[in-house]
Amino acid sequence: MVDPVAPTPTPKSKLNRWLAIGLIASVALNLGFASFGAVRFFKYREMAEKRGAQIEDQFARRLPDNAARAFRQAFEEGRKGGAISHNQMRRDLGAALSAEPYDRARLAAVLGEHRQRLDQMQQGLQAGLLAAADAMTPEQRREYAERMLRRGPPGGPMGGPPHMRGDMPPPPPPRN
Repeated sequence: MVDPVAPTPTPKSKLNRWLAIGLIASVALNLGFASFGAVRFFKYREMAEKRGAQIEDQFARRLPDNAARAFRQAFEEGRKGGAISHNQMRRDLGAALSAEPYDRARLAAVLGEHRQRLDQMQQGLQAGLLAAADAMTPEQRREYAERMLRRGPPGGPMGGPPHMRGDMPPPPPPRN
C-alpha cells in the first residue's frame, strides 16, 4: 500500500501563486483608478457651469446676507446678458483654432465675442459690489475690507505679503 502524502510544492507552483496574487492586486488597483477617473469625469465635468462655482457666487458668499442679496440682484442687472459658459468659450476657441483652413477672421470674431461677454461680467461684478457696499453698514464695510486685504502670512497692519500692503517701494520707471 502507498501512503497518501501531500506533494510538496515545487518552486514553480510558489511562483505561480505569487504571480496570481500580483495579477489580482494589479487588476484591483487598475479598476480602482479607472472607477475614480470615471466618477470624476461624470460628476465634475460640468462643475464650472453649476451655480456656486461661478465668481459671482464666490463674491456673494463672503458678504453679509443683506449685501449678498443686493450684490446678486445688481450683478444680474449689470451684466446685461446670459451667463458665461467657460467650457463653451474653450470649445469655441478650440473649434476656431483647429479649423482647416485656418480662418483668422473667425478666430478674431470668437475672441471679440468672448471679450464682450467678459466685459459684461465685469460690469455686473462692479455694479454688484457697489450695490453691496450701499447695503452694508459702516461696520460691515470695514470688516469686509479687512477680510479682503487679509491675504498671505500675517505681518503688516492689514496682514498679507508686502506687495499687497503697500509696504514696497514703487516699481522702477519703464526703460526706453
